[in-house]
Formats: sequence, C-alpha cells, structure tokens
Amino acid sequence: MADITRGFKSVPDLTTQGIGVHPDADPLVVARPRVERPVPGIQWTGMVGRACAVIRLPRADKWNGKLMIGATPAVRSEYSLDLLLSDIVLQHGYAYAACDKGTPLLTLRNPERQITEWPECYYQLTQEALKAVQSTYGTKPSRVYISGVSNGGYVTRVMLERHPELFDGGVEWEGVMWSETGRHLLTYLPVYLENYPIYCNWRGDRTDSERHRAFEQLLDAGLHPLSEPHWSQYFMVYWIVSLWLYGRNLDPEWEPFRAEWSNEWLSDPTPLFYPWAERQSVLAERIRPIANSGQLTKPLLSVAGNWDCLVSYQHHAAAYSELVKSKGCGDFHRMYEINRGNHVEGFLRTEPGNQQPVHPFYEAAIHYLEEWVEQGSKPPSSGVYDDIRSFAGDIPLFTVKTS
Repeated sequence: MADITRGFKSVPDLTTQGIGVHPDADPLVVARPRVERPVPGIQWTGMVGRACAVIRLPRADKWNGKLMIGATPAVRSEYSLDLLLSDIVLQHGYAYAACDKGTPLLTLRNPERQITEWPECYYQLTQEALKAVQSTYGTKPSRVYISGVSNGGYVTRVMLERHPELFDGGVEWEGVMWSETGRHLLTYLPVYLENYPIYCNWRGDRTDSERHRAFEQLLDAGLHPLSEPHWSQYFMVYWIVSLWLYGRNLDPEWEPFRAEWSNEWLSDPTPLFYPWAERQSVLAERIRPIANSGQLTKPLLSVAGNWDCLVSYQHHAAAYSELVKSKGCGDFHRMYEINRGNHVEGFLRTEPGNQQPVHPFYEAAIHYLEEWVEQGSKPPSSGVYDDIRSFAGDIPLFTVKTS
C-alpha cells in the first residue's frame, strides 16, 4: 500500500471552487452548496488497497480537530460526495477522506467482486486517513465521524455496526438496506419492471382494472403514490440497470443476469422479470455476509425522503429503523422521514414537481450529530418533517439560500 503520509500536494482551496467540480458530483445536487471562503490545505489522491481515494487536510490553523469519512453513493468515484458533503465539512474545518469502495462503475458485474469489499475498503481508508492526520497535525483527531448517501448510507450503517471503535457517530441519507429475510432491491425492482409497463399501458390494450391492479402492486412494492410523475425517469435511468447489476452480482446463477447489458431492455424489460420469490434461499445465502445487523453502539442519524423512487422508504429507511429497535439499540438512532423527498436530487433541476431537496436536512443532521456527541444535546425526535425550518430552525446551512 502507498505511503500516504507522502505525496500530498498543497492546494490554495480544497473546496470545489478551488479544485473544480467533478462530473461525478454535479448530477447529485439540485444546487451547489455555498462556498463562503477558501479552505487552503493539502490533498492526496491514490490507491488505498483496491480503492481509489482522496484525502483533504485543511491548513493547521483552519483544522477543527476532527475527521469526516465520506461514504460514496451508487458505484461512483471518490469525488462523488464533493458537493453533497466535502464542501460543507471542509468549510467547518474538517479533515476529509473518501474512496470509490473498490468497485466503481460496472466492476460488480464480475461476480468475483463483491459488496463485501466495501466495508474492507472503508476500514483501510479510515486507518490511512488517521495516519495522515497524525502525521500532518502531530495529533489524533478529537472526533471521527462517517457519513454517506445511498450505497454510502449502507456503508455508514455497516461501519458503525461492525467497527464502532473507529467512529464517534454517523449520518446517513437514503441508505440501502440488505436483509436475508426482508424486502430489498432484488425483491421489489422486479415488481416495478413488470407492473410499470402495464400501468402505463405500453401495449395499448390494458384494461382499467389491469392498470389499477398494477398501480396497487407498485405501491405495495414501496413506491409513494404521489411520486408517480417521476416513475418514468427512474425506470429509464435506475430501475433496470440496478436490477441487472446487483442481480448479476448476487444471483449470477440466474441465466438472464449473465447477459451483458442491453439497451433493448429499456423498451422491453421482459427478459429481466426476475422470479425473486423462487430465488429467496439463493439470495439469503449471498446477502448474509452483507446484511445489516442493526446493532448500534454509537449515534446514527438517518434522513430519507418518503417519495424515494429507487431506495424505497418503506423497505430501507423504515425497515432499518425497525431493525435497530428490535435489537434494543433505538436510543442510538434517529430516523427523519422527509416529506416529498426523492432519491437523486439532480433530477429536481428539470422535473421538480412538488418534490423538495433533502440535502439541507442532511446538512442539519450533521450539525445535530456534533451536538449529540460533543455536547450531549439530544437531537430532534424521529418523525416526519415537512420543511427545513421545522427541522433545522435557525441553524445556518450552506445548502439553503440566504436572503
């Protein structure tokens, strides 16, 4: 492994105003957080184990003494959180580190590469970031937090479950949940693929009763009825490719998953009508090593939109909250259900509808985590929140426009 205590480069501004916005970061936000001041420091990029990583350390007089580990979404790069998280925490003085989980882009289509690598990559990243902090500042960080989005939300949860000794707490947004017995991506995405074309009457011969029955199936599989205007976008961009990629990785014995990606599936998803109920025993065996335990001993704040059209609130956020409670760990967890929040905020630029951004709630949750850990102040209660001011009050947020 590379010696990351060497190879740092001096950077006049570690925020995206200084280093630029990576194309992997820009599509994930509806608006870029304000950058009110440059953050001079040093940056390292390179490999940590199998993962591409970035570590950013503010100049000593700008450092707040803390380290934030950023857990990246989807199968995106180490730069994908630059607008979602890095710009925010750097301005607060954090040291920051992130990696691509070792399986960027379509790496997981190779069944020999596994989601089990993600916690291993983040364990290594955290250790190396701690070494870099010690070497640069001459002291360990006073606090180490972890925070991530979507697949990075899963990483945040699983790292707190399995390696609580490394962290003081975490914040996750729309985290994916994997369960041996509950619903997950491979059990409800097939329902979306089968029923959405019926609901939309793609063939032109569906009866009203058939369309209504398909609509009910979509709701039962986790979609919110008021999010319906956005289903088409998620069908084309996420539902099919997600089922194929994670299905190919977690059930490679099912013959259709062995096929290479085909754009024809976007107009005819029939080949990917996955018989998930029949494959439950196979899935359970493959999911067991990555399943969430709900065993929390450090604080975790979760935010998730209840209109999420990919990582359904019902089967991921709410299910994880119930899992934590069932393990007797509810005192360490808060679940904030954000009304009208969806999954990919970049979509709000062109098709906002009645959706609202979740990004400000995520930023506010980081503030509440700090107060909980560092001052003993209890965060807001779990529940549904309709607008950012009802949740954040007067907390100054880089993700909210100033008047």
